[in-house]
Amino acid sequence: MTLSYTLFFALILLFPGLCAWAALRAVERTDLLTPRPDKPNSTATLFVIVVGTIFGHLVGALAFVLQNVWCRLTQACFTVAFDPNVYKMIFTIGRNAGVINDFAVFAWLSDLTLVGLFAGWAATVLARVRWVKTRWDAMDFGWLSKPAREVAEGRSFILAYVVTKTSHEGANIAYEGVVQQLAVDDDQVITMVVLGQVDRFLVRVTARGVERTDEPHPPIAQMQLHLSEIANIALEVLDDPAADGD
Repeated sequence: MTLSYTLFFALILLFPGLCAWAALRAVERTDLLTPRPDKPNSTATLFVIVVGTIFGHLVGALAFVLQNVWCRLTQACFTVAFDPNVYKMIFTIGRNAGVINDFAVFAWLSDLTLVGLFAGWAATVLARVRWVKTRWDAMDFGWLSKPAREVAEGRSFILAYVVTKTSHEGANIAYEGVVQQLAVDDDQVITMVVLGQVDRFLVRVTARGVERTDEPHPPIAQMQLHLSEIANIALEVLDDPAADGD
């Protein structure tokens, strides 16, 4: 039972950091890039959780300091049978906490919940700041961060040329289309791509170079290709004419 209680209190204290991490993961998701799962023992994840926990509890402790000052200056506060400062209860292990009744437990847990929600909100706001977002995206998506940012801002779109491993008599099937979604692994290798308005053609390598063979056919509305099917992929970032006309 001691281990269970220790784990319970540890999770409660880490709740602001977990809220900050969840908010950051939610904000970094875009229509173009699929965020990678966190690596086991990821230092970046640990950093976000620790900083979110410390920052959240600092703000929570400051709120009780300001509450104490307000009560002394205005005399507008009312007295309860317990100490509302949950941090005093934690650091004194329940001593001098006053009468621990049902409302006291509810109030203390509510305080920690509000601290966690505030930490999540603060992480959401910071993640949208351009200075933070640019550096976080560069660390997370590397070479794809700049085109992804341009697409998110509506200034550009990405055209992909994908050569597949499916071949017949020396010719490989290839596809060309507008990138709707990308996924990358830890080495920033594209593992999945979703294309729209896809044109298909054949690619053959000859002594004269790479030859492309097209035939008239309607475009494919949407198509997904996995890394296991991709032999080569090239991306071209193009300016969006619609954005220039706005």
